[in-house]
Amino acid sequence: MPMFRASPEAARRILVTGSRGKSTIVRLLHAALQGAGLHTHSRITGVVPRELGPQGARPILRSSGAHVEEMRWWLRQLPKTAAAIVMENSAITPELQNLAGQWLRPELTILSNTLADHQEVWGPDEASAAEVLVRGVPRKGRVLLPACLDNDEHLLRLLEQRSCSVRFAKAAGIDGQHYQAVNLGLALEAFRRLGLPTAPALETMSKLSRDSYDFHVASVGDAELAMAFSANDIASTRTLFESLNWTREDTRLVYNHRRDRPGRFASFAQWLDSPEWREVLIIGDKPGLKIGKARYRKIRSKEKLLRLFRPGDRVFGCGNIAVLPLALATSLAR
Repeated sequence: MPMFRASPEAARRILVTGSRGKSTIVRLLHAALQGAGLHTHSRITGVVPRELGPQGARPILRSSGAHVEEMRWWLRQLPKTAAAIVMENSAITPELQNLAGQWLRPELTILSNTLADHQEVWGPDEASAAEVLVRGVPRKGRVLLPACLDNDEHLLRLLEQRSCSVRFAKAAGIDGQHYQAVNLGLALEAFRRLGLPTAPALETMSKLSRDSYDFHVASVGDAELAMAFSANDIASTRTLFESLNWTREDTRLVYNHRRDRPGRFASFAQWLDSPEWREVLIIGDKPGLKIGKARYRKIRSKEKLLRLFRPGDRVFGCGNIAVLPLALATSLAR
């Protein structure tokens, strides 16, 4: 592929990669950079792909599936007035991970975590995920990791092999979930590494509203729905469920399956198979693997999905946010 490099050369450039939390970190950085008076352009490729600019957000419209070339196309059309550029690495396949760094040439890369995901192409565990994600870190580049990874010898060895300068960010002390504090800590430390004032940045970031598709508990009639569909990996999903202090015996578990993510479904299998759950329902595409007492429900409309929720229910939704959970999250946000 032809080389393309971000312009203008003077712009502050940050690349965000990792398994989870990328979009949140981009949103935090964008808000704070704008608040610092920098004409900022950012790109999110998570649940709902968006461009963030000085005038607000606009969706990234696609006529077909996502393509790694979108990053280059987006960089090419940025205005010369851009003073800061924050980009999420949208590549999944290992051989394409390095393109975002080549095109953006970041002065700082944030690696949020290396949780197991995309098992079909990344491999089965966190170690194999790290080997893929590190390919997206520019050689001899500056890398920022969360402090919880400071003893990950495998990851640190991979970064050392690329001659990277590694720094760590402590979780920031705010109310809320631990993962929110980790993401905020990474964004604040990035500001510090860029030589920008962190006090006003913290104030701006702390006031940023939650994204509609982030984890939260929503009221659906007289039922409670924990929206964890966008977590995707089993480790994050377990942590989110435990943060609720709900019991499995009182919880109906709803897993939304995608036929193009069989490895993800397999990684959730043991958790879904626990006999302690009040009920386990699988929606979306019908999986080829049968799990314990889990029942598949063919649901093709948001209205039919809503009829699953009974008064007094506690429902934990997980797996994938695509299609119906996404439509539900959008409608609940209105």
